[in-house]
Amino acid sequence: MKFDTKDSLGFDKICEIIAKETESEAGSSRVGNLKPLSNLNEIIVQQDRISALRNLLNNSDDLPISDFQDIREDLKRCKVSGSYFSAEKLIQIGEILRQSDIIRQYFRTHKETLRALEFLITGFSPLNPVYKLINRIVDEDARIQDRASQELAGIRRDTQREMRQLHRAIARLMEKARSENWLHEENPTIRDGRLVLPLRTEYKRKVRGIIQGQSATGATTFVEPMEIVEINNRLKELEQEEKEEILKILRQITEEIRPYFPELEQNIVILIELDFIRACAKFSKKFKCSPPTISEQDRKIVLINSKHPLLTLIKKVVPLNLSLPDGVSSMIITGPNAGGKTVAMKTVGLLSVMAMSGLHIPADEGSHIPFFDKFLVDIGDLQSIENDLSTFSSHVSNLKTFLDRATHQSLVLIDELGTGTEPVEGSALGQAVLERLVEKRAFTIVTTHHNSLKAFADKNPEVVNAAMEFNTETLSPTYRLCLGFPGSSYALEISKRLGLPNKVINRARNIMGDDSVKLESLLLEAENLKIKLEEKNKIAAQNKKTLDKIISEYESRLVSIRQKHDKMDKELAKELEKIAGESRSQIEAAVKEIRERDADKESIVNAKKIVEGIKQNAQKLKKVQKRTGYSKEQEKEITVGSWVKVENLDDLGQVVKTSAKSKR
Repeated sequence: MKFDTKDSLGFDKICEIIAKETESEAGSSRVGNLKPLSNLNEIIVQQDRISALRNLLNNSDDLPISDFQDIREDLKRCKVSGSYFSAEKLIQIGEILRQSDIIRQYFRTHKETLRALEFLITGFSPLNPVYKLINRIVDEDARIQDRASQELAGIRRDTQREMRQLHRAIARLMEKARSENWLHEENPTIRDGRLVLPLRTEYKRKVRGIIQGQSATGATTFVEPMEIVEINNRLKELEQEEKEEILKILRQITEEIRPYFPELEQNIVILIELDFIRACAKFSKKFKCSPPTISEQDRKIVLINSKHPLLTLIKKVVPLNLSLPDGVSSMIITGPNAGGKTVAMKTVGLLSVMAMSGLHIPADEGSHIPFFDKFLVDIGDLQSIENDLSTFSSHVSNLKTFLDRATHQSLVLIDELGTGTEPVEGSALGQAVLERLVEKRAFTIVTTHHNSLKAFADKNPEVVNAAMEFNTETLSPTYRLCLGFPGSSYALEISKRLGLPNKVINRARNIMGDDSVKLESLLLEAENLKIKLEEKNKIAAQNKKTLDKIISEYESRLVSIRQKHDKMDKELAKELEKIAGESRSQIEAAVKEIRERDADKESIVNAKKIVEGIKQNAQKLKKVQKRTGYSKEQEKEITVGSWVKVENLDDLGQVVKTSAKSKR
């Protein structure tokens, strides 16, 4: 993919921000090489990998990766027989293997979250034999351990024995020199790797030995006593033997590791990629990004609440909302200076570059960007002093390049198309260039003040006008992009607000001519009408939101009331059934008694008692009704202010008036 406008869109700054989130220098370098990818599948794979780690970060978790060294150059160097790794490099290899193993184990417990990274992480080679070998040979301070070889252990034992003998001898000599006040310093010192006495120069002959030098002032002479010369010589020999043995060990361990170089290099590559992806995920979280949908077939741009990430670092940003359907290949942005035209164009360009690079973008989910194979950008003053090109010449040179290289999959961004020359010619040139880019179906976004380009967009179905909204009351930009109509430059209005005399303003209108003034007036009127309409829509939306809330509340209440009444009905029915059962039993008993006794006085008295019991049951029924609050009339009563459901409309309404005949 062709991409040579990294600086003009600010993508280099994005890379710098991401690089600061890496753990290793190699990871930072990987970010520095970030650029748009030429394969859609590669873009999607990278997006998914970033999403996996972003989900991890969202859950307050993180990939266990820390600083490591990229030793691939050392691997190349040590492929030659006889070459060797230093102890420090072996420590670095051990750290690479340690982190590789930790991440592999971590993946096992986070497999579902990190599914998109499975192919990458399972590429790690454990290399346990290499890790154990390094740990056995080298300690954490990069010192070859005594157990590395029997020869090394023997040399170090001899060295320790000679050192003990040396310290005993030097202690006796120091005590003698101290008692005689020959010493210039209290402790022996080292000169050229040999232990010596720091004697006052005037007493240097008092100790038989070899002079190894003097201090800068000449006040101290360093003398190696003859009693320890032989010991010092032996220590120097042992030191050399130790170096040779260590070199032998390093060559041997390098030889043992050499067969594992390909796997080791692969582990390094994976660690670098994981460090890079993690940094991208941290950027995504910091700037509240999401992965856009990218398509080679669906040539539409949809940006939902998108923001220029660099601007969010320094101020509050008005989100850019843009929806250009498939079939619209160009957009002309107009409006006043400092109204946000260039920022809007840069935002589309930068976010497109980020998307093509496999990054998340600072926009809501649902955003869509078509696949772009080239980014052709002409923003700002790109004149070249070395080539003696003026602003206009540089502008035209870029336009020529764009016309030569643009394809239907290119994104072309041109700031102030047709600027830098006489307005009529510049406008005509701009339209001619735009016509050619439309023919090529290159996705083109331009900013301009030329009215003829506004008219061109209005007549061409593949081109859409867009305007940066402007508050005509405060004469200040709102930084909102509005599609479907062109914007005014508001030069005269702003000039008048800033105090330019009315006489000058009126003269300018006369010079512009009736058509131009009428066009500007229409644009101004359209802007005002749009703002008022948006305000009304905003109020209507708020009212609808309030009404929806009320309806929801009353629907919930209605459901609750119905549930309560259903419960009451069940309780009442149960109570009635019980009372009716008791009454039925009493009546049956009374009838039976009367029949059996032929209605004697006593049976009649008992029957009266039963009737009285039935009356009491009736009273119980009334009490049940009162306790449950159940009343059919009450349920159906309608008063002013009642919320009712209009059945034929299947909607709710509030009663504002009632009549005697409409209480239900």
